Amino acid sequence: MQLRAWLVDSEPEVWRRLVVDPRLTLEQLHSVLQHAFGWTNSHMHQFHEKDGTCYARPAPRGFDLGFGTDKPTIDERNVLLADVFDRPKKTIAYEYDFGDSWVHAVRFEKMVESQALEYPGETFVTKGKGVFSGKERAAICLAGARNGPPEDCGGLYGYQHILELKAEPPHPTAGNDADSRELLEWIGDWDPDRFDLAEVNQLLGRVRVKKAHKG
Repeated sequence: MQLRAWLVDSEPEVWRRLVVDPRLTLEQLHSVLQHAFGWTNSHMHQFHEKDGTCYARPAPRGFDLGFGTDKPTIDERNVLLADVFDRPKKTIAYEYDFGDSWVHAVRFEKMVESQALEYPGETFVTKGKGVFSGKERAAICLAGARNGPPEDCGGLYGYQHILELKAEPPHPTAGNDADSRELLEWIGDWDPDRFDLAEVNQLLGRVRVKKAHKG
């Protein structure tokens, strides 16, 4: 199945187009999105639908995740993509890092036949099938734009501030810009325009179809 995922309210938009095996679970989609957007899986996450349905890893007993819904949280390890994306254009939200609150929209575009799909050369394709290290792929990125934000940069507000500093760096001798220079030093060589399709697909090669968790 073909999905389009994007970082909500990012400007310019950070997005990815993905082909994933519908037998993957939502937990595995979490891994796909982490690789696709360059996150480091350092924080909690959840999926949720417009009606308040929430999917996540079960919380430890007695611990309230505070998702703000009366509906019980469904174990993401038990839910297949084919069951969630049951119609074209259906969109769910994926939230990563509840502090910075990076919200991604994930939309089901269409079902695709892997052998009939035109893959970019960077997707490790042989004989019409996406493969990596000789094994059939469970997830491939077809296209995208822009680098994912740096981890722990303060959410969309902090991310936008970094983009502004990158576009117009502070003068090296301006005393009142010390915090800005320190921030730029912290993010190092992070490039907001960088998107390496081959690198993303190499990471996605780690994703494998596995049986849904039972328990």
